[in-house]
Amino acid sequence: YWKEKLEGMEQMELPTDRPRPAAPRYTSARQPFSIDPQTAEKIYDLGQQEEATLFMTLMAAFQHLLGCYSGQDDVVVGSPIANRTRTELEGVVGFFVNTLVMRTDLLGDLSFRELLRRVRQTCLDAYAHQDLPFEQLVEQLQPARDPSRSPLFQVMLAWQNVPVEPLALPGVRIEPVEVETAAAKFDLSVGLQETASGLAGS
Repeated sequence: YWKEKLEGMEQMELPTDRPRPAAPRYTSARQPFSIDPQTAEKIYDLGQQEEATLFMTLMAAFQHLLGCYSGQDDVVVGSPIANRTRTELEGVVGFFVNTLVMRTDLLGDLSFRELLRRVRQTCLDAYAHQDLPFEQLVEQLQPARDPSRSPLFQVMLAWQNVPVEPLALPGVRIEPVEVETAAAKFDLSVGLQETASGLAGS
């Protein structure tokens, strides 16, 4: 499946204000943003009409945006997945996360609903083949290696939809603190999560 899906894949070329360095510098910056509850509800409703999850709808919008900015019809985005496909693994402590490669063909005069249907199918197919570890996929595909790029994709979309319970310890007040990521692993990484006040991301 993966060999056929990713054959002939293009590298994403995002417009930048300077040439790509020969060796990555990993310099990063973070820009938070939010989507208000009313807009988030409309996004959710549109997805429901096309039998797509909120993540699929957001992925379709994100890939469309990337296609507009890059001028490319072949858009590839990496996305981490929990990789706990069996019920007995849900409570097990450990890092099971795998990365899926979501490639969508934007060719043609597509309406957004048509694009969403393509992305929905791409996601469903990727989920059905999620057991192959990303490292083995790279090993099997043997993409041309470029030290200035990550293999297979340069853009990541991470979706957090598991509720995070507040940590409670007796006699201790705990509050989360945002920490700046020291290094950028990809050209662009977008993280999104549902909150009581809509969608939050950075």
